Amino acid sequence: MEIITLETALSKFIIENLVAEGINIMADTDLGALGLDSFSLIEIVLFLERKFDIELPDELLVSENVGSVRAIAKCSHDFVHNK
Repeated sequence: MEIITLETALSKFIIENLVAEGINIMADTDLGALGLDSFSLIEIVLFLERKFDIELPDELLVSENVGSVRAIAKCSHDFVHNK
């Protein structure tokens, strides 16, 4: 699975489900600055599990891995390819 595929799917999910209507995000947008919190992170993790069968371990859910769509996609990609 390519990082760009994950970025695209994550961005779409976040725009459709977690931010106010009309808010657009880029891969490097700071998700915390958009008001996403730990509950939003749970939704994102569940989305990854349902859509891509990626179950990120808790120890990977740190700020540098979940601060942006790009960071989440890279973390997910690296986890899958380094199992």
